[in-house]
Amino acid sequence: MNISLFKRSWIRYYKRGFGTGLFIMCFILVVDQFLDKPLFFSKITNLDIFLFIVSTIFFASVFCGLVSLFFLIILTIATKENK
Repeated sequence: MNISLFKRSWIRYYKRGFGTGLFIMCFILVVDQFLDKPLFFSKITNLDIFLFIVSTIFFASVFCGLVSLFFLIILTIATKENK
């Protein structure tokens, strides 16, 4: 078990997962707005829909960060500490 790996890099893993999730969700949103029938998000027609979509993107990005922390925990358990 490599606890020092978790201590050194949990913030980096979380930021990387959060940023990747944010980028991908924003890209999907932009592409979706150009389609006649959006696949993932509703068309932005008023402020309520916009705020709902922004909060959905934010919470999905937080979830992606937590998923990356889960994978870091698996790496921490699976690896040995170098001495």
